[in-house]
Amino acid sequence: MRVGIDCRKIADFGIGTYARGLLGGLASLDGDEQYVAFVPRSSRELVPANVEAVVVDVPNYSIRELPLMGRAIAAARLDVFHSVHYVLPWTSCPSITTIHDMILFHFRPPRFGASAYLAFMTRRALRKSARVLTVSEAARRSILDRFPESEGKLAVTPNGIDSVFFGDGPAAVDLGRYFLYAGNDKPHKNVGRLVQAFAQRADRSTRLVLAGASFDRYRDVEGLVTTGFVTIERLASLYRGALALVLPSLEEGFGLPVAEAMACGTPVIASSTPALVEVAGGAALHVDAHSPDDLAAAMNRIAADATLRVDLASRGRARAALFTWRRCAELTREVYRSVARA
Repeated sequence: MRVGIDCRKIADFGIGTYARGLLGGLASLDGDEQYVAFVPRSSRELVPANVEAVVVDVPNYSIRELPLMGRAIAAARLDVFHSVHYVLPWTSCPSITTIHDMILFHFRPPRFGASAYLAFMTRRALRKSARVLTVSEAARRSILDRFPESEGKLAVTPNGIDSVFFGDGPAAVDLGRYFLYAGNDKPHKNVGRLVQAFAQRADRSTRLVLAGASFDRYRDVEGLVTTGFVTIERLASLYRGALALVLPSLEEGFGLPVAEAMACGTPVIASSTPALVEVAGGAALHVDAHSPDDLAAAMNRIAADATLRVDLASRGRARAALFTWRRCAELTREVYRSVARA
């Protein structure tokens, strides 16, 4: 069986993390499957050695990508094609699509026309795909709330955690005592309320580190540090050095920073949005994402209680061990095989 995977975003965060993790997991499995990764020329080195790389410098999020990717899929002579996000090319090949969440339906993108494009392509992917993967039970329920007709096609294949976050490694020691936020600055991430909560901290010596974006609008906040984008190794060290990761999202499909922080043995404060409750599995403190007071109380509790930090770290490590890219790959391969047999 030849399976093609759209890895044009393999160098990105988010979907790129998923593409890299899944591809690495698939490459580690025994079996007769042959995997073909469609990648830009600039990202060819990210493809595992035992996976065939097909260079396709086709732009993302444009009408042109549908026929151009369709031609590349036809030339590769595949048995199954897998789109790792909601854009499914024009192809007669049996296809699978991963839809990670419904966030952009609830928090509309700012660019004109983006919402209409998203809605059209998501509906098309749900209709045309033989199966649809998603990354949590919470995400599955969110998809069904909006598209109940897709129930028979959905399968949950949870994300994995990169190996760099497991085991011992260096911790950041250059920032003092700090809380960490890791992610972007989009509206659903709720960073503004986190900054409000930080202003209420009892221990004024603690800092708040924001990693993953520029966060320019918070640069003048007392005690706040912005790092911009960081390497995966630096991110792991930031997790390990933090009093806790704080992820106050209003909505998530999975919430990979929660899983990564737990793998590092870092306590987690997370909102009570369903995906984060699911991923944390009882190993985090959950708060009302709409309440800066609730966030501040949890941060003050973590900063003052070393015993609680040790307990959350221990439970978090055990929970994180369940999320591996190999397991994600095994579940995904089962879907590939079922589609190829159909």
